[in-house]
Amino acid sequence: MTTRRPVVPAAVPLYARGRARVIALDFDAKHHGSDAVCADVGRVLGWLAECGGRAVVDSSTSGGRHVLVPLAPGQSAGVDELRPLLTLLAARLPTLDIVPMTNPATGCITVPGSACKEGSHRILHGDLDTAVDALIVGSHPALLTRLGALLGGTAAAALTGGDTASTVATRSRGHAAAVATEIEAITAADRIVGVGAAARLHPRWCRSTPLPAPVAAFAATGRLDTARWPSRSEARQSVVTHFVLAGGTAADITARVLGADEAYAGLRAAYQHYRTPAAAIARDTARALTWAASSLPDPVRDTGHEYKLTGGRGDAPEIVRSWLVSAQRWVQSRYAGRRDRWTTHAVIQALAWGAAVAGEVVEGVPVVALGGRSLSTAAGLLPETTVRDTLTRLRDAPGSPVLLIERGAGQNADRYALVPAKGVDASAGDSGPETGTQLFAGVGTVHPVWSVLGYRHRMMYDAVAAADTPMSVETLLQLVRIGRSSGYETLLDLRITGLLTVADGLVQLGTADLDTLAHRHGLGAAVRARIVRHRAERVIWRDWLAAHEAARTAPPPPGPILVDDGTGPPDEGLWDAIMADEGLWDRRQFDPYARVRRFHTPHAPVAGSPRHH
Repeated sequence: MTTRRPVVPAAVPLYARGRARVIALDFDAKHHGSDAVCADVGRVLGWLAECGGRAVVDSSTSGGRHVLVPLAPGQSAGVDELRPLLTLLAARLPTLDIVPMTNPATGCITVPGSACKEGSHRILHGDLDTAVDALIVGSHPALLTRLGALLGGTAAAALTGGDTASTVATRSRGHAAAVATEIEAITAADRIVGVGAAARLHPRWCRSTPLPAPVAAFAATGRLDTARWPSRSEARQSVVTHFVLAGGTAADITARVLGADEAYAGLRAAYQHYRTPAAAIARDTARALTWAASSLPDPVRDTGHEYKLTGGRGDAPEIVRSWLVSAQRWVQSRYAGRRDRWTTHAVIQALAWGAAVAGEVVEGVPVVALGGRSLSTAAGLLPETTVRDTLTRLRDAPGSPVLLIERGAGQNADRYALVPAKGVDASAGDSGPETGTQLFAGVGTVHPVWSVLGYRHRMMYDAVAAADTPMSVETLLQLVRIGRSSGYETLLDLRITGLLTVADGLVQLGTADLDTLAHRHGLGAAVRARIVRHRAERVIWRDWLAAHEAARTAPPPPGPILVDDGTGPPDEGLWDAIMADEGLWDRRQFDPYARVRRFHTPHAPVAGSPRHH
């Protein structure tokens, strides 16, 4: 970043927009000394190696050390995801300071080579090339899950994700907690096959490597590694979780533990104090299975995934293609110089795609009904609020190509008619006014990579991709209708990513492609996470609608009530039941039929009784 190393300590922020891509472990020698720091660093590096983690280590003049653990490419984590794991590490590593990593607002860490307060500078352990390689390649995508399982923290994590905790969280934090709980349930259900004792992880998420040596040693001998597990409970849960990560079921684990295999004698002894060991094993297995299924990340480099529809739909109706060209030209002319121009282009593209795949043509006009969630995914992972705000501005603008014809209610989305834009010559097609070069891409979704690179870069790239021949920079800027300063900055960014290149003054496509960049940034997992969140929000919304409708429904009218008019004889059984606990009352004294009954009694009255007098 600078040609010379700063003379004062230089730190970098750990979080960007609430997400961290590197876990920074700060080991302080102030209270326990440098020897304790060395022991803790060696311990955590061993754990990371067992879980597929890579690390960059440096030391300061005071004896403290930093361990920088990069996540997998395209993977990031929020403070809520990291806090349980950091708490487990802090309980086992006395010199670890987790305050910087638990502060997403101002948490930062000094980097290797930075000046120290005590003088000199931080020394990198190992050579520079190895450190750069570790930061570029990153760790295994399941590092966080594996490390949590290794430390035996899954039991507590599973408890916090149970029904009781979910209910409390839903009541205290409302909608966000309810959606998070539903996301966990949906994610776990998609990754678990089988039911009951035969439930297990889907093979795609199973771990094929053998058990770590300390875990296998505890399973066989019951020997407790106190540096790793504070009690036998965490050690036992760690073994069960590793079986689950390898695809084991509750029936498999129960058969191994309660059998005669000496390889599981230690785990068998750990369950002996339970009255029913099989039930305890089934409970721990269910917790581990739910935790693993909800915490394992999606593969960030899914080579089998393709972003379809991004190159345009050849089977889209001609009326939709014509509308898209006219609408994009209208946005280009009316929104020139506005910051929301590029997101408006993306929403228009998403509406055309929705009309092509799920719309209808009514009296020659395309009509589409898609909610803000679906449009946000089709618009290249635009925020839902941005999509809704853009639609509000579009339908109120004079000459807009988007006309609201029916407001949504309940689970039905707003219906829009895609009408011809006013004030735009649709006969000019989608070519530039002077060059005849094609500008707008075909009907399709917006590629999610623009959510990372910036939506303003999309129009320039699409113009170059759709052109028959390379064009000069000036022609490109005129075609896209972007200012020189902003245009050259956009072109530079696209050249850095490798999407565009300039040769002999002509702009043409580079060596990189959109899908490669998407895999590099883990956008396949981001798209799937967005879809799962939308499914969870729809479930919560349907439940709310059902409860609201039930509250509005009037209760049924009460049934007929029989009233005693006093003309018939009393119900003696009812009278006795009412007066059974009223010992101070005299039944005969308050009986309105006592006088009538006195003349019809078959027995003579007893002397001295009220009836005799």
